[in-house]
Parts: sequence; C-alpha cells; structure tokens
Amino acid sequence: MELDQILDPLRRVLLERGTTGCPETVAAAVGAAQAALAGGVDTPSLWELGVLSDGEVLEARRLLAELEQELWPALRLPTTPEARDWALARYCLRDLLDGRLDPLVAAERIGLELCPADDPDSPLWPVRGWLHHAEDQQEHCGGLTKELLAELYDLAAQLLADPLS
Repeated sequence: MELDQILDPLRRVLLERGTTGCPETVAAAVGAAQAALAGGVDTPSLWELGVLSDGEVLEARRLLAELEQELWPALRLPTTPEARDWALARYCLRDLLDGRLDPLVAAERIGLELCPADDPDSPLWPVRGWLHHAEDQQEHCGGLTKELLAELYDLAAQLLADPLS
C-alpha cells in the first residue's frame, strides 16, 4: 500500500477537524492513527494518538495538531478553504457511492455546507440543484424516485472522475 493511501484516513480526520475545530470523534482519530501505524508510518504522536480513549478530546486535538506539523509534506492537505471543501466533498461522494452515506445526507452536506452559495461555477453546484429538486419531490411526491437517486449517483461518479479534482 502506498503512503498516500495509508495516510488517507488521517488526512480525512484532519480535514474534518478543520470544519468543526475538533475531530468528528476521538475514535475516528484513533482509528486513523492505528491505520497509519499499521501501514508503517511511525511518529511519537501517532503512537500517543493510537491509544487514546474516547473521552480524551483535548489530547486528541493536541496530537492531531502535532501530526499535521510532523507529516505536513506527506499529508498534502489542501491549503485553501475551497480546496478543503472540494476534498471533503470527494470523501462524501465516495461514501455515497460506497453505500456508507445516505443520499440526502450526502447531498445536504455537499450542497449546503461545502458548495459556495454564491458560486454557480463551482463544480459542486449541480449537487445543490439536485438537492432542491429532491426536496420538491419529497414534498410533493412523498419520497425520492429511483430515477432521481440514479441521477445523484451519476453526478457523484462524474464529479469523482473529474481530472481537475
């Protein structure tokens, strides 16, 4: 397994931390550290993070900040808010296609949180449009049709296939 793949769970935790100020859960940070260690990455901060318990949120924050500095070149984290949002959107799209995330949850996260509201040129803008269509359909038809869901899955696959992303 390549270093980039090994660090991907840690990269995701660090990106998510950037949106909320803390990891989604300490367990996610611990799991990412353990995956990196199992893949051969070895730093003192990873070892410390890999054994934290769920209640140690402040310690997890501190260790993640240290890891970000220690592994900065290898992590290749986005350096702009737009690039961070695009990276997080890609994780949501992958989770959607892999069945780990409900379609409406994914579309809401991407369309409302990660897509700039004032940028119709954003590559994520079609997800926002899909979400509005889905909300109308739920209100007037009582749920989402298979066709509309297929449209979201097709859109997700197209966005992930974009070579500029």
